[in-house]
Amino acid sequence: MSDEIVVTPHAIGEHTIEADAIAPDRLASLSQLEIARLPVWAGGRPARLGDIFSVRGERASTVRIDGDATHVDGLGSAMAGGTLHIEGSAGRRLGAGMTGGAIHVLGDTGDDAGSAMAGGLLRVGGRAGDRLGAARAGAAKGMTGGEIIVLGAAGSEAGAGARRGLIVVCGDVGAHAARGMIAGSVIVFGAAGAGAARWSKRGTLVVAGTVDVEPTFGFACTYRPPHLRLTLTYLRAKYALPIDDGYIHGLYRRYSGDMAELGKGEILQWVTE
Repeated sequence: MSDEIVVTPHAIGEHTIEADAIAPDRLASLSQLEIARLPVWAGGRPARLGDIFSVRGERASTVRIDGDATHVDGLGSAMAGGTLHIEGSAGRRLGAGMTGGAIHVLGDTGDDAGSAMAGGLLRVGGRAGDRLGAARAGAAKGMTGGEIIVLGAAGSEAGAGARRGLIVVCGDVGAHAARGMIAGSVIVFGAAGAGAARWSKRGTLVVAGTVDVEPTFGFACTYRPPHLRLTLTYLRAKYALPIDDGYIHGLYRRYSGDMAELGKGEILQWVTE
């Protein structure tokens, strides 16, 4: 038994690797040889994990990807526990459908990170791609629980179809953030692209930067939201995020909508301290 399992990419090349077998709870009971024999897909062809990665350690609930995994998709998907550390960047569908545990990525991640996530923590040190925490293709709802923290920017449709859970993006987000959101919270410390919260039914989109509010949202008031103060204080304490007191104690314009749907959602735009 080891303190951690270290997986090092050594034969990826330009091929896309499908490696949803790499998840802490799936490796926790396996020997080093059994881990190396797990199936993966390399460039659309079946392979063994040991053909693409070197493996060190066994029977541990902490897994570390020691190197860049930009071309590796599905890491930590559907994981229910343990901790996955990625020392570089990751590919698409990182933590998709995860229900527990924690994923920490030092670099960027591709599209669909945290899609349909139901629990646990996904923390991205760089930039996230499109559809962060959003619904899977053809699905009616996105993430239903858990927390996603992105220290950089994110692409389009962050939190689209979210039902519960918390998404925090320290940079900008692309178009259609929180589109069709059913409930939950998306907090953006940068600017939000066009179509923010369009067709949302409930839930909260917080934007510290600029946002073009859809005409189907109505201005309600300017106030200091007590629930947001608690959330931001929690985030700063738990994740050491550089959240200024001005955001915690500041004023926010509240817009209610989308009136084309239930009209019980809201956009909170930071005004001033």
